[in-house]
Amino acid sequence: MRNTAAFNEGREGDVAGLVREVQGRVGALADLLHGLSEEVVEGSDATGAVVARVSGAGRLLGLTVDPRAMRDLDHVAMSAAIQGAIGAARSEVGERLARAMAGLTPGLTPNLAPDLTADAGANTPPGDPLAPYVRALLREE
Repeated sequence: MRNTAAFNEGREGDVAGLVREVQGRVGALADLLHGLSEEVVEGSDATGAVVARVSGAGRLLGLTVDPRAMRDLDHVAMSAAIQGAIGAARSEVGERLARAMAGLTPGLTPNLAPDLTADAGANTPPGDPLAPYVRALLREE
């Protein structure tokens, strides 16, 4: 990202080029999120008695419970197994998102939720050239 690097180094650079670069990244991110939302991910509890299916957006699509678990587990253990399966599936969605984001931002340290209102440099991935400008914009409001 040539124009982003120019702004990061304190040079003015080409504003129209920077906007095109940002729009390209936003488009790529939208495509990535759309593709991920179309996926179906499965996860199971620690015993394998319950399997949960969630969408790429994390919405629960279905549960499969082993018939033996229905017989052997009480309501508390069944609840824990269901929560474990859903958590495992959603965790896999998060891992897929993190891997995909790493592919979108080569060379940057993954940090999916930086605190842009913090002091300069805090919680900012190294090489994130726009973070100081976003922080400055948020302070002006």
